[in-house]
Order: sequence, then structure tokens, then C-alpha cells
Amino acid sequence: MTKHASSCETCREISTEMMDMAGWLAGDDLSPEHFRLALARMEHRKLQRFGLEMTSSTSEVGIVHVTLRFEGTGEFCASMDIDPVTGEATIQRACH
Repeated sequence: MTKHASSCETCREISTEMMDMAGWLAGDDLSPEHFRLALARMEHRKLQRFGLEMTSSTSEVGIVHVTLRFEGTGEFCASMDIDPVTGEATIQRACH
């Protein structure tokens, strides 16, 4: 498997897992900021193990934006916009 294929596989796996986790946390009466922090804390160790780093922010309308990049290179992996109330999300991945 090439490095690119491996990176794509890792990116798909981790971003899909984060979407699942976001769905589990959604609607749990968490504020958007607490939702963002809970998601970051729950995924921190796994992201480190796979060489990814996460940045996140909360918009004025309460949508949580998450970006995953590979440590060291800063190469884009995926970004997600998540509604912490419904769990609905959109995702953009570097690889399809």
C-alpha cells in the first residue's frame, strides 16, 4: 500500500469514527462549546496514535467546525461541520 493510500484510509476511518461519535453526543443538552470540547477530548488519544491533529471552533450559530490534519506535514485530512443538537453533519475529505 502506498503512503497516499494509507493516508486516505486513515483519514476515512478516523473521520467516519468522529462522525459516529458526534452522533452519539448530539442532543445531549450540551452547549455547542461543551460538545466541541467533549468530542476533542474523546478523540485526542486516537488522533495522536494515527498522527493526526484536530482543530475545532464553534460558529456564532452553534455549528461546530472540526478540521483534521496530519501532524508534521499539516496535510489536510478532513473537515466537518456538525450540528450538536441533531448530529447532522457535512464532511469534506482530501481523499474520496
